[in-house]
Parts: sequence; C-alpha cells; structure tokens
Amino acid sequence: MTPDRLWRWIGRSSHRLALRHSRSAFEAQLAGRPGGTAASALLTVMSLVLYALIAAILALGLWLSSLSFPGFGLVPGVVLIAMAVELRPRFGRVPKYATEVTPAAAPELHRLVGEVAAVLGAPVPAVYVEEDVFNASATAAGLRHRPVLVIGLPLWNALSAQQRVALLGHELGHFVNGDPRRGLLVAPAVVALQRVDAWLVPVRMGTASFATRIVMALVTGVLRAAILPLRLGMALLAVRDGQRAEYRADRLAATVAGRVAAAELFDVLLLSDSVLMLIKRNARAGRPLAQWPESIAKLLVEVGPNLPARREASLERVSLFDSHPPNGLRSRAMEALGGEPAALVVPPDRNERIDAELAEASARSARTLKLL
Repeated sequence: MTPDRLWRWIGRSSHRLALRHSRSAFEAQLAGRPGGTAASALLTVMSLVLYALIAAILALGLWLSSLSFPGFGLVPGVVLIAMAVELRPRFGRVPKYATEVTPAAAPELHRLVGEVAAVLGAPVPAVYVEEDVFNASATAAGLRHRPVLVIGLPLWNALSAQQRVALLGHELGHFVNGDPRRGLLVAPAVVALQRVDAWLVPVRMGTASFATRIVMALVTGVLRAAILPLRLGMALLAVRDGQRAEYRADRLAATVAGRVAAAELFDVLLLSDSVLMLIKRNARAGRPLAQWPESIAKLLVEVGPNLPARREASLERVSLFDSHPPNGLRSRAMEALGGEPAALVVPPDRNERIDAELAEASARSARTLKLL
C-alpha cells in the first residue's frame, strides 16, 4: 500500500470512528447518561505522555544539531527543535483582535451575562467582542485560568433576544460542564494535537537537494508513525468526553433560554453559510441591525421543510478532531427535551438597550461585512 493510499484509508477509517462516536454521544445525551471519569483520567495521562514526547523531540533536535556543528545532523535537528517549539504547551488566551467591553461601557450586557452565570452557577467572565467573526467562545485565559467570554458580533447581531441568551448559556456552561478538554493539563495537549495535524501534511520541498528531501522524509515519517497512535487515541477520548460536555453545555443553554431558543440557535449555526451570506447582504443594503434577526427568522421558516435533511447532512462532515458535535444532532437533542421553559427571558426593551451599548462596535462590524 502506497503512503497516499494508506493516509486515505486512515481518513476514511477516522471518519467512520468519528461518526460512530458522534452518534454514541447523541444517544447518551438523549438517554441522560452522564459521561464517565475514566476517559478524563486517561486523557490526563496521555497529555503527560505527549509532553514527555515533546521534550524528547527537543532533546533529540538539540543533540543532532550539536553533532560536528555544522554537520549532517543540523537540518533534521533544526526541524525537530522547530517542531518541539511549535508543539509547546499553550494556554487559553484572548483572540488577538478581540476588544474588551467593560461594565462601564455596557452595563446592561454585563448584567445579562451575570444573570446567566448566576443561573448556571458559573463564574462571571470578562467580556470581549470580535467584529468580523461569526462565532462565540468561552475560555480560561493564562495560567490563572481567568474566565473570558468572546462574542462575535456578526453572530450576535443575527440572533433574537432569547437566542442570545441560549448562546450565553452554552458558552458560560463550559465553565461548569466538566469538559475534560479544558483542564490545565489537557487543554494545551489538545491544542498541540491540532498543531500535529497540520504538521502531518506532507511538505513539498521542490528547491531542496535530494539528500535533504530524503532526510526530511525519514524524519517526518518516523515522527508521524510515533505520534499517530497518541494523536488518534487522544482524539478518540476527547471526542467521546468532549462531545458529551458540549451536549451538557447545550442542555444548560436550554435551561436558561428555553428549549425552543436553544434549538433555533443550533439551526442558525447549522445554516451558518446561508446566515452569513444573508447578514452580508443586509450590511451591504444598509438594513438596520435591529432587523437582521427578522431576516434570519424568515430563513429558518423557509428552510423548515428541509431542516431534517440538512441536519442529517451535517454528519457527513464529522471528523475525529471536531471540537463540537454536528449541529444537526444538537438541534435534534434540544427538540427531544420537550417544552423546557426559560429561566431567563429578555424583553424587547432590554435587548434594545444592549444593542445601543454595542452600537458603535456593531456599526464597525457591519462595515467590515460589506467588504467580505
């Protein structure tokens, strides 16, 4: 079997495994089965193994580089050192282009975030916004694990008031849902594995000498073989426990915002390509931001008959390295909860005050969307 065929087989096999684990996590969510702690403990052990491997790669690179300097071992040694530096542990951090929104600048927004946190028993985070990102995230930044919430304004401005509450509920739910991927030891290892994924892509070295290409192929081939079992093992564990943690955060979102709003949120994310195209159209047409959620609501109604098929199609793109379950399964899980009421309801006037607090940043976001 050629290397290309081998990696294609690995890709197909990993997709089947990812699909199996995604369905297993979904069924566990519907059955109300909590995730075990054994996988979390094993993830921690494997993270320590990964750190030891990174240290070994660094030591080997330094040793090769020092042999008869400058000598034959310099090129593979430098490659190993660069790989170890690239894979070094990294802790959560605020995105580079995110802007902090202080309580003084947006008291109503911070009050809402605090109320959602109180319902969930979660810490109250610092709040940041990004003007060109259709997403939201919650992380623990730095060694002190400072809670941080980052809101992407293109997504925020596409959502209704209750859908926004669901978004906040899901993101703040990550601070209390027992996600093993967010532990102080495991989180940097998961990030390192994502970087390994990029390193495993063969590099074309058209201008390099034949000897250099041979050495590089040998070095990267050995490293790919050494890292692959650990990479796949951690991915399987992270997917299994991590997706259960995502579903727990989804359930917390439904607790705060109500089941209907949570299901709508995940359908918006499922249709992200269409939603993003629509809000770009709204921005170019100069449509007021307050009307954007109305256009998204109409889109959800229009695609309603096709939603089951769209949800099922989301399973075709699953990967072992997906950080979230397929959005189609998340929507179905919310619908299966039944008529769960909202613990927190945001009236229109309060939602308008929040929009007013973010008006300047939202206007910049709309101008950016016109150019995308």
